[in-house]
Amino acid sequence: MNTFRIGLLTGTLLTGVLGSQAAFAQQNEEASADEDDNVIIVTGRLRGDEAVQDVPLAVTVVSPEQLAAQGALTIEDVEGLSPNLVIDPVGAGPGGGAISLRGVSFEDIEKSFEPTVGVVIDGVFIGTNTAQLTNAFDFEQVEVLRGPQGTLFGRNTIGGVINVQRSRPTKEFGARGEVTFGNFGRRELNGVLNVGDGDVFGLKLFGYDREFDGFYDNVTLGVDAGANSNTNIGATVLIEPTPALELLLTAEYSEIGGDPAVSSLSASTDVLCVLFANPNPVPPNTFNLIPEQCNRNLDEDLYTVFANELGSIDFEETALSAQINWDIGDLRVTSITALRDSDERVVQDFDGTSIPFFQTDRVQDYRQFSQELRLSGEFNEGLSGVVGLFYFENEYQLDQTTTLPGGAQVNPFTDHEVESFALFADFDLDLTDRLRLSAGARYSWDDKEFTRILAPGVQFSNAVSFEEFTPRVSLDFDISDDTLVYGSYARGYRAGGLNGRANSPSAVATAFGPETVDSFEVGLKNSFLGGDLILNFAAFLSKYDDKQEDVVQATPPGSANPQETVTLNAASAEIKGLEVDMRANLFEGFSLTASLGLLDADYENFFIDLNLDGNQDPGEDASTRQLRRAPDVTFSVAANYEVPVSDNSELDFNVSFRTLSSYQTTIVAAPGNFGANDPRGLHPATSDLSAAITYTFYTGEDSRIYARVFGRNLTDDTGLSSALPVAGLFTFGTGIPPRQYGVALGFEF
Repeated sequence: MNTFRIGLLTGTLLTGVLGSQAAFAQQNEEASADEDDNVIIVTGRLRGDEAVQDVPLAVTVVSPEQLAAQGALTIEDVEGLSPNLVIDPVGAGPGGGAISLRGVSFEDIEKSFEPTVGVVIDGVFIGTNTAQLTNAFDFEQVEVLRGPQGTLFGRNTIGGVINVQRSRPTKEFGARGEVTFGNFGRRELNGVLNVGDGDVFGLKLFGYDREFDGFYDNVTLGVDAGANSNTNIGATVLIEPTPALELLLTAEYSEIGGDPAVSSLSASTDVLCVLFANPNPVPPNTFNLIPEQCNRNLDEDLYTVFANELGSIDFEETALSAQINWDIGDLRVTSITALRDSDERVVQDFDGTSIPFFQTDRVQDYRQFSQELRLSGEFNEGLSGVVGLFYFENEYQLDQTTTLPGGAQVNPFTDHEVESFALFADFDLDLTDRLRLSAGARYSWDDKEFTRILAPGVQFSNAVSFEEFTPRVSLDFDISDDTLVYGSYARGYRAGGLNGRANSPSAVATAFGPETVDSFEVGLKNSFLGGDLILNFAAFLSKYDDKQEDVVQATPPGSANPQETVTLNAASAEIKGLEVDMRANLFEGFSLTASLGLLDADYENFFIDLNLDGNQDPGEDASTRQLRRAPDVTFSVAANYEVPVSDNSELDFNVSFRTLSSYQTTIVAAPGNFGANDPRGLHPATSDLSAAITYTFYTGEDSRIYARVFGRNLTDDTGLSSALPVAGLFTFGTGIPPRQYGVALGFEF
């Protein structure tokens, strides 16, 4: 891709021009920076450091201490710490996640689709669901910004942003390290080393290595299944020749491995079970081979799997970024240039049974390049904000071999390219000492090209372009120094595109348009007892239009198959909700955090034109189905108590409880009931009780050693994590991780 090389050259030249001056970029981003430990800092609005209580935005800030106290592994563990947030792993994509925020969700690992909730790591947007669930050891903090984000971050998102900030080089000699051992063969090593001259130069080396044997029992092969491994090494260089200039260069390499185990959830309605698990097989020359592998329960049966092929994940990625900030008076010029290049191969037995029925071997290359330029700060007395431009492109090639019943194989090839450009701005205007108006806007242009080779000599191509204007406005008022009330409106946009799984000329030719979310929000932020008690509320209404959904419909006359799956703007929805965030320091050494999310999400329209006649006939109304990953209730509470043992040691006790109501993970219709979701995709209501005890011995003013024992899901609450029925052929799913426990030993100096 020529523009890919041009963009990389542009970013390199920009780095060279500004690198001699270095920069100031998102400094002091600690979760509880400032001189007051009760002041929590948020940087997601790109205004520098702002107290979270002064921001007219629904945002949850998660510190690394909160994650570490739970024996946390990845971004996935942020789930219980923010209201209305659901994160489920997706095994078919290395490090992939199905992230839902305020009922706006997405789970597809095909790289032709864009995430609805963006994951941004050190200012770099991750363009696919792959490799989103990164390790949490080196996090400085995580910010969960709820609702559409397009005027603040480089890439527009309609559901929200999980903004991850890793630690910065300290420019002084120091190190942190931790080793963890747990059940299911968990072995993990994390480390960070800092060196520097204490003034201008700093170098941070970081890395982790993790092994996990998996919690499934494959009785066909006689082995544990669901293993995963993750290795990451990298370095960040900080150069700061003057207090106003800074250059951050990061290079890292990652590997992800394992096997993507799935459970057989096929039932007597699926073709697989009709052919091979029926006492009277159809046709008569088939056999009753897998009776015990069909019609299974959705709890303890999930953890016994039957795949005849273990499967494998091989993923390698190189990531480079250059972040430059230049402080000019009250303004900051920021440049973020980033390149990510990955190769992956995933072999998976999707049907999950002991007979070869549907297996895939997916080999793909993915590259993304992004360039963001911003000018932010105080433009005039009482007027602050950010203006910027963003360029993003990615391309991937997918060579997939699918093995069908009887050993027949198909080998489609996909080549997909995206080029996007956007201008955005967001400003705050002080109308009075207590009243502030905020307004922003974004204009986005997206171009996509797609080629699909279904067989030698059978090639189809398509190209689409989109552009969209998305505004934002809010008004906030300081009722007192400790109470802020605000109201806001924002529109989010996700570009349309082309279905990377299209397997017919008609599906290749079928493009889908953009989807939008109009979000209305009111909030109240309260601080009591000198900041020892924080209590924040947000209520919202989201109008979800032209919602992109995968639908199964008839193919045009003369097609090889009678039906196909296409992505269409088939639905609209209304989502209402209430959110509560609470933090309290009740007495010396004891703190409490809690969150509550209430959600009411319903389709307003969902029309699937099964017979392609252009009319909504009886049996084509799917609006009574449930939105995916939109639980009615999410709740969490965590208590932490620090008890001094001696003058230089302490014990920390952490207990957390989180629960969420049931929710659907599949949009596929129930057998015989077109208006309901397939019940096999229902994630049950679950609770997770976790606890940890940490002993810390301080060996110096800035050094310590510690030991931690932890347990997660102590009540062993198990059940279905997710499921996917595939075109009436078979159904597979995954289970909720059962009880886990372990010990961690660490040091810091």
